[in-house]
Amino acid sequence: MIIRWVSEDGKRKWIYPIKKDIYTKGSIIKQVSKKAKVIGITKVNIPSPMHPIIPYHIILLEDEHGNRMPKKTMKNYKIGDVYEINPAATNDAVIITKIKYDIYEYLKESIELLYDYNISAADKILIKPSIIEPAYSYQAVTTNSELLNALVAYLKEKGAKDIVVAEQAMLGNDTMASAKKAGILDVCKKQEIPFIDLRNSECMEKTSDGFTFRIAKEILERKVINVPVMKTNSQIIISGAMENMLRVVDGDTQKKMFKEDINKTLPKLIKILPKFLTIGDAIIGLQGNGPTLLGEPAFLNMLFLSKDPVALDAVFSEAGILTTPRYVKIAPLLDAGNSDTKKIEIIGDELEASKCPLKAAEKNATAHTKIKLIDGNADPYTYNTALKIAAKLVGLLGEDINLVIGSLITKDMLKGKTRLVVYGKDAIKQMNVLGIKAIAEIPEDIDDTEKVMLLKSVLQNPDKENITPIDKLKSKIAGFGMKIKNKF
Repeated sequence: MIIRWVSEDGKRKWIYPIKKDIYTKGSIIKQVSKKAKVIGITKVNIPSPMHPIIPYHIILLEDEHGNRMPKKTMKNYKIGDVYEINPAATNDAVIITKIKYDIYEYLKESIELLYDYNISAADKILIKPSIIEPAYSYQAVTTNSELLNALVAYLKEKGAKDIVVAEQAMLGNDTMASAKKAGILDVCKKQEIPFIDLRNSECMEKTSDGFTFRIAKEILERKVINVPVMKTNSQIIISGAMENMLRVVDGDTQKKMFKEDINKTLPKLIKILPKFLTIGDAIIGLQGNGPTLLGEPAFLNMLFLSKDPVALDAVFSEAGILTTPRYVKIAPLLDAGNSDTKKIEIIGDELEASKCPLKAAEKNATAHTKIKLIDGNADPYTYNTALKIAAKLVGLLGEDINLVIGSLITKDMLKGKTRLVVYGKDAIKQMNVLGIKAIAEIPEDIDDTEKVMLLKSVLQNPDKENITPIDKLKSKIAGFGMKIKNKF
């Protein structure tokens, strides 16, 4: 697709959005072309960090208005060939779209490339963004507010009247504070649509392959459009189409899903949910130690769309040259989706031409260089709060600590590791089963200040062999003092 912003008299053109002609103060006409001819070809044989796969071609396209645009492709074109993108012919097709300036037009074009997908005035629509913690849109932790605004505008253009936005933050974070900082509440206010905190929703029980899920009622009663941020994840490799639906169940179900191995339970959830569309937000995208603010923006300028969340995650993993997550591989065995990228229909930009190496997440990373995680599939609350208490100690020197979390800890994971601090009842229980003693055991249900003080006492004392009653008393006093301070 080629887009140009043209002056009313047709004498001037811009490749970026313009509201008024700065010369005549006249109005602007937007030219959108979906068909072009190849008028130039360059073959590239030298790899670069952003384009590692060679050879590839850069073709120069020209539309009926004489507008030109370069395009990367792995295919062989000839001068004079017509370049046109045809709609998908299969339900599990993945649409890959490179965005340039105009989110709305590229989103609209991408949705209309889907196979057998329509919006009507009768549809009750629920948009499920990703809002896991308080972060600005540009930090790529939450769904881009501009994409959400464009999606709502498109739905209204199609006649949809009953639209809601619904999400819950990662356990341990405040949903409304997260939605406000991300600009999501501003979009809802501007578009005059409600925002629902799924944490407060009535839940209905559904059983899939022996696992019972408590699912928010709204998810089962509405046409869902899933809009995750596409990013790396320290626990499960990527956060994408499948992971974003984790938060449609209540907190207890989320914890149980991790305790029984999220790689096995997440595909079961996807299988039992009503079919939904996913619009993967990789306008910025996150790489490195995501899914939280420990990650870093990737600046991908892309959208990934599919009616099959498994196919979308498989394609994104390959596009980012990342290891395919185990839950994506397990999903087809449960008939939850298609993960074979060789058999998935790719529409729009080619998968090979879209590949860009993303920095993979480190499984043991925290914000403090001296505190490393040993993660046995900790539930979202334990994982989130473990990262928070480590972050509170950034700037303090000390000796290396291994913070043990999760119920699926094994002896192999602990082999050769010293200075162990166990956090959370699941990890404490598992360490007792394994018969391994740690320097300290920190329950997850005590005051946050107490957690920080206990971890600090280990960090700053290299000879410490255990937490003493005095350490616990000091941490309680500090926690009590903080509560008093917060009241005034």
